[in-house]
Amino acid sequence: MIQALLLAIWAGLCTWDQYGPHLGFRKPLLASVGVGIILGDIPTAIMIGATMELMWLGVNNIGAYVPPDVISGTIVGASLGIMAHTDTASAIALAVAIGIPTATLVQQLNILVMTTNITFLHGADKAAESGEFKSVNKFFWLGACSFFLTRAIPVFIATGLGSTVIESIMGFLQNDVPWVLSAFSTAGGMMPAVGLAMLLTMMMKKNMWIFLITGFVFAAFLKVPTIGIALVATAAAGFYDFVVESGKKSAAPAPQISEAASDDEDEEYDL
Repeated sequence: MIQALLLAIWAGLCTWDQYGPHLGFRKPLLASVGVGIILGDIPTAIMIGATMELMWLGVNNIGAYVPPDVISGTIVGASLGIMAHTDTASAIALAVAIGIPTATLVQQLNILVMTTNITFLHGADKAAESGEFKSVNKFFWLGACSFFLTRAIPVFIATGLGSTVIESIMGFLQNDVPWVLSAFSTAGGMMPAVGLAMLLTMMMKKNMWIFLITGFVFAAFLKVPTIGIALVATAAAGFYDFVVESGKKSAAPAPQISEAASDDEDEEYDL
């Protein structure tokens, strides 16, 4: 239960990072590393976090849309995957299978809390109008605690109560219905491609596909390491920006001087 409590606190802190300092702990990879430190299995946590990072790569808040909560989904999935004490592939499959519905559930809680937190906002407005500035800080912390609890409570319930039955569930899945884990493993392998495709739909423009094909050729056929591709991409981006900016400057029309201004200059310098 101590580990479940620490995981719940970690989930709440990652949530505060999402709405506060933006240190990156809200990202699946770093959130999963925290889980690995608490549970004592950092390698498995990193692999689970990397899989979920790619899976949720294109998930972002756009306008009023509230996406699935990747923090709680990652922490619960990584925790139960590590607690299963199984091989890495099965741990990742279990993490994905549990993380997705958890993220969807907490998404609904997040919408509920964002709606109820409006009352704190109105209270802070009234306190500011009446000059009670200490009360404004109180309303701020009430809203922050609400966000904290929406992640901490589900994580505590899932990791504290779920750890007692996870071994029996894993035994049932591995021995009686092994095709379930196999299917989840296949789905988990497809999820990163889906996340990357969602990201590309936002990033790709009509003249960007050339760089995508070039990177694919480097990776698939020339076997260039990721760092090498990143360095080549950096140089290509710098060259591309230089060419584009040069083209804009050359295409810019020259400033036109009015005839009156020209006559004034002629008169001014006419000796």
